[in-house]
Amino acid sequence: MNRSRALAGNTAAALRLLAQHPDDGVTVRGLTTTLHLPARTACALVDSLRAEGLVRHDPGTDVLRPAGPLAPATTPPDANLLRSSAMNWADRLAAHSGLSVLLAVALPDGVRIVHHVFRPDNSPQRLLTGETRPAGCALARALAAPHDRRCVYAPEGPGTGSLAVAVGHPDPVPYAATLALTGPRALLDPSTGRNGRYEALLREAADAIAAEPGLTPSR
Repeated sequence: MNRSRALAGNTAAALRLLAQHPDDGVTVRGLTTTLHLPARTACALVDSLRAEGLVRHDPGTDVLRPAGPLAPATTPPDANLLRSSAMNWADRLAAHSGLSVLLAVALPDGVRIVHHVFRPDNSPQRLLTGETRPAGCALARALAAPHDRRCVYAPEGPGTGSLAVAVGHPDPVPYAATLALTGPRALLDPSTGRNGRYEALLREAADAIAAEPGLTPSR
């Protein structure tokens, strides 16, 4: 029980410290020093917060910033502009992967899907455009991850999952758009060892969308 209280106290203290520095962030060393934590305890705490999507870590600067529902409010890009800029690349991604493609923008507590390309197999499918997804989904977790072209996987249902990446490049300010492939877990889950091709296709499409004129990071 004492250990649980200590963990809860350290977590609350870390989140309060990060909330005081939403823009410039806090280094892992700064967090360790300020909270008087052993380095091992601080690293475990950071790993736990990252796994929950509550902080993002820039490995280049070692800076932590609030993420997910704790992130500072951002202004999503214009959905129509984003959709029109991404449409050709999303269609191409679906054709090359054989999977469905989702494009979403950030919300305070998750994401909203602004474009959905059906998987090209003519099977019955339901349009997801306009739906919202919670902070724990792959689309939202990709926005909380360091923007180093890292792909994030999360299960979607029995035997299915999504692999997502933020639309952008390494930058201390989070982008507000995210792109995902959705399909069989056996193809997308990194633990199966078969997702390398899909990660490459996803990054290529996200980079192409980010390079479209008029799409800039949300600040």
